[in-house]
Amino acid sequence: MGVLPAQPVQAEGIKLGPVEVGGAVRVNIFDKSWIDEQEVRDYWDFDTAMLDLDFAEGNWEASAQYRLYYYSDPDYSTHFLHHGWAGYKLNETDYLRAGVQKVPFGPLPFASHSYFFSILYYLGFEDDYDLGLAYHGETGAWKFDGAYFYSDEGNGHGKSNDSARYSYDVVNDLGRSNTEENTFTGRAAYNFDHGEAGASEMALSLLYGDLPNGDTGETGSRFAAGLHWDADLGPWNVIAQTVYYDHDVKAPAGQDDRLVTMGAYDFPYDVAAEAFVYSLGVAHSWDTGGDFALNSLTLYNDYSYMDKSEESFAGSQHNVLGVALDFEGPALVYVDLLSGRNNAYANPDYTGAFGAGASESGWEHRFNINVGFYF
Repeated sequence: MGVLPAQPVQAEGIKLGPVEVGGAVRVNIFDKSWIDEQEVRDYWDFDTAMLDLDFAEGNWEASAQYRLYYYSDPDYSTHFLHHGWAGYKLNETDYLRAGVQKVPFGPLPFASHSYFFSILYYLGFEDDYDLGLAYHGETGAWKFDGAYFYSDEGNGHGKSNDSARYSYDVVNDLGRSNTEENTFTGRAAYNFDHGEAGASEMALSLLYGDLPNGDTGETGSRFAAGLHWDADLGPWNVIAQTVYYDHDVKAPAGQDDRLVTMGAYDFPYDVAAEAFVYSLGVAHSWDTGGDFALNSLTLYNDYSYMDKSEESFAGSQHNVLGVALDFEGPALVYVDLLSGRNNAYANPDYTGAFGAGASESGWEHRFNINVGFYF
C-alpha cells in the first residue's frame, strides 16, 4: 500500500533476456540550521549511485542492488550491498526468498512517504535488510509473513568498524561489541475493503533475536512489537504505527547497557536500548497527466516520536513536510523540510541524539532537495 513508488513510474532498465539491468544517480541540495552561516560550507553533495540487477524466468526470480556513497566532508566513499536475494513463486501471491532481503516488519514497503523516512528507519524498523529466509503467503483478506535471519546484511567497504551498510543494525562499533543474529520475524495483516472509498490494512508485527557480545561472550536479546494501520482512501494515504522495542545487551562491567550502537552509511551512533515509538504519516497524490513533463505530485507530512524508557534520556522527534515530483526522463525529486529534536540527522550531536539526547536541545531543521535520475 502507499502512494509513493520506489522509483519513477517510467523507469525501465535494459533487458538482457530474463535479466534487467537498471540503476540511478542521486544528488542532494541542502541547508542545515545548526551550521553557522560564517563557516565554510557546502550546499550540495553527491547522494548515491546504484546498480540494479533483476531476474525473472518462470517461477524463479532474483534481485540485487549495490550502492556507492561519496562524502565531500570528510572526502571519502563507502559502498555496500543493498540487497541480494533469490526466490521461488509458489503461486500468484505466495513466495519463498533467500538472501539479503527486506525484513517483514511494519507497513510495507515503507512506513512513511519522504526521502528521510520516519524515525523508525534510523532505529532499524523501517526498510531494514538482513540475511535470511522468508515466506510470504496470502489467503482471502489475510497476508502472512514469516522469516528467519541468520545475521544482518554484513559490513561493506568503509572507514568505520562495522557500519558500512544501507539499513540500521546493532553493530560492533564505538566500543560496543554487540551484533544481530538468529532473528525471527512474523507479520499478520488483514485487508479491509471500503468500497469506493478505498482499502486499508491493519497488521501486527513481532521480532525476536539474539545479541551476542564479543567482549563478554554472553548473548543478549532483542524484542520488538508493532501495530499499524495503512489506508489508501482515494488520493489519500494514511499510515499510523506504534512500535515497542527492547535491546537486552550483555555488556561488560562499567559499560552503559541503557545504550546500543547502531550504524549505517559508515557512521555509527548511540541509540536508547528501550523505547516506544509512535509515527503518523499523511499524503495526498495528484496524477498530472504528463503536464510540464510531470507524471505525478505527492504532498506529505510524516511525524514520529521516540519515547525512551530511561527517564533521564530526552525524547527524540522527527517531522518531514515535503513533496515528491515524478518527472518524465525519468526523474524523481523530493523536496523536504526535516525538523528534528534530539535527532541525529537534524542536530549537531550526531552520536548522542538518539541515545541520551539533551533536555535543553531545541528544534533544528534541514531543508533538502534530492534529485534522482533512474534507468
